[in-house]
Amino acid sequence: MSLTVKVVLGFDAVCQAVQNLSNLADRLSINRALELTNGTGANQANVLYHGQRTLADAADETLDLYGGTLLDSLKNALTMEKLKVLFLKNTSVEASLLIGGAGTTPVDLFADPADAFKLRPGGVFLTTAPDANGI
Repeated sequence: MSLTVKVVLGFDAVCQAVQNLSNLADRLSINRALELTNGTGANQANVLYHGQRTLADAADETLDLYGGTLLDSLKNALTMEKLKVLFLKNTSVEASLLIGGAGTTPVDLFADPADAFKLRPGGVFLTTAPDANGI
């Protein structure tokens, strides 16, 4: 199996105002891309997992990225060594999603039980670490 990944982030904004006899515009355009080739080093990845979860209010779930309990789309057991990209979307229209806050976790982003991120309804969370260490 071979894997290539391209993460694209685009942000375009225009703020306009009418001042006396002219129209003023402040434009911001940011377009960035991260590309990972097949492998296990810097700027590489060799495992892909994606899934959709439905949680009841106040429920929790732990995804074991390293223990072989998750399956890829080809039904192969996954044992990830490094996490290079993490993308989460809260599809709820009313409930926030608390990410992190576990007693132990191998992901340094949430290494302490006090480390947690509240993803508001409709919100998106994206972090990347393409170096050899990962997230």
